[in-house]
Amino acid sequence: MVSAFFKALGDLGDRRARSVLLQSIGLSLVTALALWAGLAWLLSSTELIGDVPFVGGWLETAIDWLGSIAALILLVLLLPAFLGLCASLYIDTICRVVEARHYPRLQPPRNQSITEAIIVGAKFGALLIIFNLLLLVLIVFPPIYFVVGWAVNGHLLGREYLEMVGFRRMDPPHLRTYRHAQRNQIFLSGLMLAVIASIPVVNLILPLFGTAMMLHVFEATRPVESTDIVI
Repeated sequence: MVSAFFKALGDLGDRRARSVLLQSIGLSLVTALALWAGLAWLLSSTELIGDVPFVGGWLETAIDWLGSIAALILLVLLLPAFLGLCASLYIDTICRVVEARHYPRLQPPRNQSITEAIIVGAKFGALLIIFNLLLLVLIVFPPIYFVVGWAVNGHLLGREYLEMVGFRRMDPPHLRTYRHAQRNQIFLSGLMLAVIASIPVVNLILPLFGTAMMLHVFEATRPVESTDIVI
């Protein structure tokens, strides 16, 4: 896993990978900002309290501003889910760049439509959003919130990135068997990604770094015979 981490760091400097990184960062930011702008507009155009005797409408304005700030914080907390969805759009491109650099002798991956990849990303993106919303009840206890959040997101991110990478080489039954056998490695890798996902700005590299790292973990631990092409 340590080797996979440093290999993935090296992959960030690849010229072809940088292009994908910039595209995924741009898409992630545009998506997050569009959602924030929509929520802020909804709050500002909805009268929650109205004029209050003696204080007028300033309380309504304050609530609108606080709501916009809360929406922005919420989107920052949920950014890993958006990044996972962005990763699903670029999964094959990222994997091909990493494989060409480190594993040139691999056989071509199985036929996988972009729809299948997006479904995987959307499914786990939805799970990340749901579980992180539930975890917000712990935010008043920051140490507990971060520890539990890292554990939950570590499990989900490890499984998400494994499936996005693994489905290119294995069918679902074989991948489930592999995931069970390597569950500790996958969880620790996901935990590392969860820590990265919690660091503002740095988490923007998650689609590229997470995909590259999980691909290295996958290639270092999967059975040799599973390199056969699966149609």
